[in-house]
Amino acid sequence: SRREVRDFHLKTGRLASGETFPLGTTTVTCTATDGHGNQAQDTFTIEVQDTTAPNLSLPADITLEADSTSGATVNYTTPTATDVVDGPVSVVCEAASGSVFGPGTTTVQCSATDAHGNKATGSFRVTVVDTTPPALYLPENFAEEATGPEGADVSYTASAYDILDGSVLVSCDKSSGTTFPLGPNTVTCTATDEHGNQASSSFVITVQDTTRPDI
Repeated sequence: SRREVRDFHLKTGRLASGETFPLGTTTVTCTATDGHGNQAQDTFTIEVQDTTAPNLSLPADITLEADSTSGATVNYTTPTATDVVDGPVSVVCEAASGSVFGPGTTTVQCSATDAHGNKATGSFRVTVVDTTPPALYLPENFAEEATGPEGADVSYTASAYDILDGSVLVSCDKSSGTTFPLGPNTVTCTATDEHGNQASSSFVITVQDTTRPDI
């Protein structure tokens, strides 16, 4: 009868449809009993699996100034990953926060793998730039006694150091060891690093005559 068929469908199952099934394979056993006590039983399996990779959260791209001849020490926000099944998952990056990055752009590859082998990968870029001119080391203004009517041969030392390139060649418009005429002489020097950053400064050499004539 129609009532018996309805009762047959209502008296089924140990785990109902809509319930939460654990990871792995679950065997569901169902029974049905009609109004006359006749019972039927059968089973089927439900497999719950995790094929979803963790959600990876990485720092934004970073650009910063070189702070040594090796490049720059870069500290970045710790990457995180969250898995829908395992929760927080550890993240591994090719270059750890606090590493020294060389000049130019480095792509940092990171990954996170959950307990079921699902792997998420991502990357961010670290760019180390050099926009700082070299530091010029020039003499203070000084005076030199004339040694003849042309003035005096004057020697001095000028150097430059760049935070990324190290020692840099200095070029001055009046070379050390040349003859400087009587009076004040402004010497202008420049130094340019490998990235085109230029420093320029000057000092004054005064050639004077304070020697009495011979009688």
